[in-house]
Amino acid sequence: MKKPNLKSFLLVVLPLATILTVATETCQAQQEEQGDDDTPRLVKAVMAESIDTLSPVNEAVVFSIDLRRLICFTEFDPVPVPSLIYHTWYHRGVLIAQKQLTIKPPRWSSFSGMQLRDTDIGPWQVDITDDHGRIIETLRFSITE
Repeated sequence: MKKPNLKSFLLVVLPLATILTVATETCQAQQEEQGDDDTPRLVKAVMAESIDTLSPVNEAVVFSIDLRRLICFTEFDPVPVPSLIYHTWYHRGVLIAQKQLTIKPPRWSSFSGMQLRDTDIGPWQVDITDDHGRIIETLRFSITE
């Protein structure tokens, strides 16, 4: 039986290796684009004055300090598996609080709140992140006198 020579081997293996590499990279790019099948999908994220019957009330991006409390409301649909999300609150770019929230299948709404003090006037933001620290959405808003 004749042994294959190196040149014949490389002519067959190298093109196959190239095809496999391109296919793998394409598949990885599609997975990153589509997201993980277990990743909840955010369908609504708003700032509001309050919550009534599991719905945000008076959604806005500018709020009066006189409210003394503010709500970050999020809704996910679908939620394939129980998951953790976080509402991370910043005032003038400084971390103020991080609230851990559990969301459950098949869909789930959740919210976190912040008590307002007179010193809280100015720009704010809430980063909504998954349990891997990836930012899903950022809400920016202001507190005025």
